[in-house]
Amino acid sequence: MDASGYRDLADRLKAYGLSIVAKGAQLRVANPLGTDLVEEIASKGGRYVTAWGYELGERGDEGGTALRLAFLLGACPGGAV
Repeated sequence: MDASGYRDLADRLKAYGLSIVAKGAQLRVANPLGTDLVEEIASKGGRYVTAWGYELGERGDEGGTALRLAFLLGACPGGAV
């Protein structure tokens, strides 16, 4: 994963109140209000994908990718759920 895109995506996800842990070339993203609300994402072929292969967005569109992942994990801007 491109380091600048990686940092940008992590920062945007944190703005939704999500917890981020870097695991090698992946991000482990969790909603701290629900222990089952966790997703691991990576960059594959210019796209951000989940561990299940679900495509979240394109590299370069970290804002849209963060929005989609926040929705899937039940988060909203400012961290309020």
